[in-house]
Amino acid sequence: MGDVSGLRAIDLGCGAGQNAIALAKSGAVVTAVDFSSNQLAEAKSLAQDENVKIEFFNSDVTDLSFLADDTFDIAISACTMAFVNDIKTAFLEAYRILKPGGMFALSVMHPMQYILDGEKGNMHFCSSFPFNPRLLKWSWEFDGISVKFQNHLRSIAYYHNTLTNAGFEVKKLLEPKPTLKTPHLGFSREIMREYPYIARNLPVTLIFVAVKQSFHNRGKAHG
Repeated sequence: MGDVSGLRAIDLGCGAGQNAIALAKSGAVVTAVDFSSNQLAEAKSLAQDENVKIEFFNSDVTDLSFLADDTFDIAISACTMAFVNDIKTAFLEAYRILKPGGMFALSVMHPMQYILDGEKGNMHFCSSFPFNPRLLKWSWEFDGISVKFQNHLRSIAYYHNTLTNAGFEVKKLLEPKPTLKTPHLGFSREIMREYPYIARNLPVTLIFVAVKQSFHNRGKAHG
């Protein structure tokens, strides 16, 4: 994202606030939104510990009506949109609150992580390709407790077309090689331990870097 010092930034689906805090430490004026009051409590506590000022809001990313049009220079959303049912509205809201030329950096888990599985050099399909978005239900073990999740599996094309139909121009599409050199070491180590073969041979993350066009005749997002 380059030098963010003095820029207004918003973290859409901030979770425990790690990315919002990183932006604030880099000099951005940061707003953070999440629908979970528990996550926001963690984020506020962490921001206080890190001695940074962030404005937090408890809201769904599909309803940012409390924020004015053309307000932010940067919007980010890290591994959140897969848990959002209506990303068409979420992207339209992100477009609305960004200034013309503003950047939207969006990351999701790479769909291939859900489609393929493998070990000892063998790959096999564990899920069909999402020609149309599908809801996945799964669980994860945390300290011996099984926590249930559900998220939407969507294709790269679906994300791309929904962004462009909201008015964004996609400038970059990134599929970075997995690495442990990340602020989220716990997550990275968990992925490497639970899915070592697939984590070392496929990108874990899919990243879009998009820009709000100054003018755009927005139509219906692709379904």
